[in-house]
Amino acid sequence: MSIGARFLEIRKAKGLKQTDVAEAIGISHGALVNYEKGREPPASAILAFSQVYGVSANWLLTGEGRPDTESLDSIYARSIATAWAFLSRGGDDVEQDALIKLGGALFQYLLEHGEISPAMSEKIFALSA
Repeated sequence: MSIGARFLEIRKAKGLKQTDVAEAIGISHGALVNYEKGREPPASAILAFSQVYGVSANWLLTGEGRPDTESLDSIYARSIATAWAFLSRGGDDVEQDALIKLGGALFQYLLEHGEISPAMSEKIFALSA
C-alpha cells in the first residue's frame, strides 16, 4: 500500500473531505488527490498529516507498526494498570518488584502490538514470574 493509500485510508476512517484535509495540512486539493492516487508526497506533507491527524509517520511511510500515535505515557499507564489488576486479582498484596517486572513486559508487548488479551496477559505473567 502506498503512502497516499494510507492518507486515503485515514481520511475516510475519520470521515473527512479531501478539501478539509488539504487545507488542514497546508497543501492544495489537487496535491492531495495526486498523493491519494499514488504520487509520492514530500516529507513536509507526511509530517503535517502525521501531526494534524495523530497518525504515526513511520506507519505512513512504511505501513509497519501501529497507525495511531498513542503517547508513551498512556501506553505505560495501561501496562501498569493491567499489571496491577492482574497481580491483585487474588486479593494479595502486590509486591513492587513483581509489578515492575510484569508492567515492563506488558509495556513492551503493548508497544509492539497495541492491545493485549487476557490470555496473552496470562502468558506474559507466567514468563515474568
